[in-house]
Amino acid sequence: ELMRKDFVGNVSHELGTPITVIKGYLEAIMDNMQDLDDKWRKPIKQMHQQSSRMENIVKDLLLLSSLETKTRPRPQDSFSLLQLLSEIRNDTQQIFAKKSHDFRLDCNEELQFLGERGELYSAISNLVTNAAKYTAAESTIMVSAQNSEAGLDIVIRDNGIGIESQHLPRLTERFYRVDVSRSSETGGTGLGLAIVKHIVGRHDGELNIESEVGKGSSFICHFPPNRVKLEAPTAASLEPPAPATTA
Repeated sequence: ELMRKDFVGNVSHELGTPITVIKGYLEAIMDNMQDLDDKWRKPIKQMHQQSSRMENIVKDLLLLSSLETKTRPRPQDSFSLLQLLSEIRNDTQQIFAKKSHDFRLDCNEELQFLGERGELYSAISNLVTNAAKYTAAESTIMVSAQNSEAGLDIVIRDNGIGIESQHLPRLTERFYRVDVSRSSETGGTGLGLAIVKHIVGRHDGELNIESEVGKGSSFICHFPPNRVKLEAPTAASLEPPAPATTA
């Protein structure tokens, strides 16, 4: 298993540079498409789309490799869950503005999550993006945080086409696809739910999936009580985090 992880990490790292070079040349060609014969325009566009998809696959593989080797985040640093979910909703709403989805959010403003903020953003954003991507325009997408003595459930629910039951146990496998053609059209890597499962697991939680064909799907991220606390929000805690700076 350790050899497999090392191999995947090393190969992904080595593929990164060649793919970037190929994509760069294709973008340069696309900037001068008017100089090309019509017969070359469609192939060039397809090559660029596939190089972008390859680039995303490499990025996701590197992220998975990193998640598998990093130490588990300790429940010490806390952040506003409402602020995080609001950012994800707003970002996704902007990306899918043309689909006019009805994004709804239900979260107690006192809820504080204890863990790695960037990782949780990546996991929940992945689920909300999938809901927006794979549901028809003007669908309802509900994001909620439900706290109880048993722990915290972050639930992403949509009223889309749903997923057949035989696929549910395998959805978090790497590269598993319910519909190959649909994933190819949307540029999916087949690694998103595997990443979500790893991140949730690294925070002592588990990912559960419920779906009914024709009615929609629910993705539930369950975390134990030690990953959440209640704290009255301050003005500073509700402000967006400062952008990262580099030395």
